[in-house]
Amino acid sequence: MTPCIELRNVDIATPGGRPLFAGLTLALSQARVALVGRNGVGKSTLLATLAGARDVGGRLRGRVCYVPQLLPRDRSLSHGEQRRRELERAAASGADIVLLDEPSEDLDEDGVAWLRGWLRGFSGCLVVATHDRRLLEDFRDFFLACETGCRAFTGTLDALDAELERDHQESQIRYLRGLRRLESQEAHTLHVARRKARKKRYGRCSELDRATARIRLNQKRGDAQASHGKLARQRAQRLDAARTWTRTLRRSMAIELPFDLPIPALPPEGDTDVVELRGVAAVAHGRVLFESLDLRVGRDRIAVVGENGAGKTTLLEIIRGARAPDAGVATRDLRCIASIAQGGADWMHHESLFERQRIEGRGASLDAVAETLVAHRFPLALAERPLRSLSPGERVRAALLCIFHQSPVPELLVLDEPTFSLDRVGQNALARALRAWPGGLVVASHDRAFLDAIAPTRTVNIAPEARASTNVAPEARASVAGC
Repeated sequence: MTPCIELRNVDIATPGGRPLFAGLTLALSQARVALVGRNGVGKSTLLATLAGARDVGGRLRGRVCYVPQLLPRDRSLSHGEQRRRELERAAASGADIVLLDEPSEDLDEDGVAWLRGWLRGFSGCLVVATHDRRLLEDFRDFFLACETGCRAFTGTLDALDAELERDHQESQIRYLRGLRRLESQEAHTLHVARRKARKKRYGRCSELDRATARIRLNQKRGDAQASHGKLARQRAQRLDAARTWTRTLRRSMAIELPFDLPIPALPPEGDTDVVELRGVAAVAHGRVLFESLDLRVGRDRIAVVGENGAGKTTLLEIIRGARAPDAGVATRDLRCIASIAQGGADWMHHESLFERQRIEGRGASLDAVAETLVAHRFPLALAERPLRSLSPGERVRAALLCIFHQSPVPELLVLDEPTFSLDRVGQNALARALRAWPGGLVVASHDRAFLDAIAPTRTVNIAPEARASTNVAPEARASVAGC
């Protein structure tokens, strides 16, 4: 069968020039393939390349529909409504090749159910990059992308998990071997340098004793320098290759926060709440999102739930002071609030995590910053890149690291869909970090399993209540339940 997508010996790099895939060859006909891998390995770049966004000499046979992870923002719709609209357009496009990047992001449970039904019935060439286990359960063919290479895998989701666990264990072993090899090569380089210095000193004394002519001495010195320079360059190249290999292995290892996280020390809890909402209402594009909402937040742990377009992000914007309510009174102590928007959109800084850690930590030493990153198992290679260049999932984790070590420490965290774009390892690490957080927490998410993992004490459910007439926009009520 003639392939719908074909790449031969293709090299793919990020827009900044960082290599992602070298010598990649693949051919897909009417296949259903899930593209899996850790944050930052290049899944989105690979999908964009397959869609023809970059001319790498590949072939596409048929009509192509590509829905990227990051969509141009339409302020008239919520993130979930906008993604559902784009996916419905893709379903109605009649395309032979469909490429989807994290299609279940932002979707509520009804949206995910619709998406799974469409994908099951699609008969063309389908490539989906996702971390969502609900989608992955419907696939049997996977393309595993990592820093050390890419390969195909066929099997169930449980078999895939076992394969990834084996990869993790092997990467640990390769990393240790790489460290030992690097240590051995650097010890050998030091030994060669010392031996060369001894020979140089001995050779000078010998030549002085023989009274060799100066012109002959200069010639011999020039020949020796050329030879030693060539050997030094070769040794440096071998060392650089070993260092590069070790860094690559380090990045390929699973990111996992330890259980003994450094916990920020908060000041004693005061008598006043950080946030108090009284009779608050919000309206968007003539539609009432919620009204008559009363909410007090100190060091509570609050989950915000609701369907797409219900107003979860709007409520969080009111809580963190980014938006004024359309009715009612909102009182906040903004000095005590730190927030991370969906995908880390409010952390698109030019500085790297290293630099932000020093800024947030009020001039912390490089050693202290490095120890913090190592304790959190955050790849040092990623910590040197600008935050705006990281994937959304990486940026959320980097922002949380900055907040954890901010001085003074905020008392309330406000997070909008924090699992957006995070791989499974990152989601588990984030859940453990938030469980350990001693301050207040307000989290909006469609991921009920994640919300259960962070153990909220209260839930704000923003749900529309339809009126009798279908021609009138439904009103919305926000109910607060919990301890």
